[in-house]
Amino acid sequence: RVLVVYFSLTQQSARVAEAMGQALTKRGCDVTQAAIEFTDERWAPKLSRFPMTHPFPQIVKILPAQLRHKTGEIRIPQEAEAGDYDLVLLASPTWWFQTSMPMRSYLKSSAAQKVLNGKPFACASISRRYYRFNLGQMRKLGEKNGGRHVDKTHFVAAGGQVKSMLSWLGYVKHGEPQARVFGLKMPPPN
Repeated sequence: RVLVVYFSLTQQSARVAEAMGQALTKRGCDVTQAAIEFTDERWAPKLSRFPMTHPFPQIVKILPAQLRHKTGEIRIPQEAEAGDYDLVLLASPTWWFQTSMPMRSYLKSSAAQKVLNGKPFACASISRRYYRFNLGQMRKLGEKNGGRHVDKTHFVAAGGQVKSMLSWLGYVKHGEPQARVFGLKMPPPN
């Protein structure tokens, strides 16, 4: 039995979690998906609108708390509160070089401790470039909960740091990939 716990603001991490789940199912695993929901009233109302009217200012507002490794209110699916799993996969987008606040909040919860204690786990980072801190933070938090880290992987967007950021901002503003932003041809947004 495999549990895939993930958070996804713009569905990129959800697509990665789904692909990992499908690959494991093809190998004969019983896979359970558990999407963490970000419910914190300080940030969730603005971040949950998709497309976003003004994505950069809306996203930057969470920056101070994110860089201080703060947690926020989340809704944890029942499947990720307890269970006897053989492997737990954690998938988080990278927010400002860090594990996203919703995933960090889950990993600091008593539910994560129940699920991870004594269990092998692996981490996946979904980002434009800077995934190492995210992977390291998920590993540290998972091990603090008694989990045994067994592997990690990362998924990065095409186009380099600047073009991938512009592509992503165009995507979250318009709700679909943009061919051009500021006259520049854009890579896929993730």
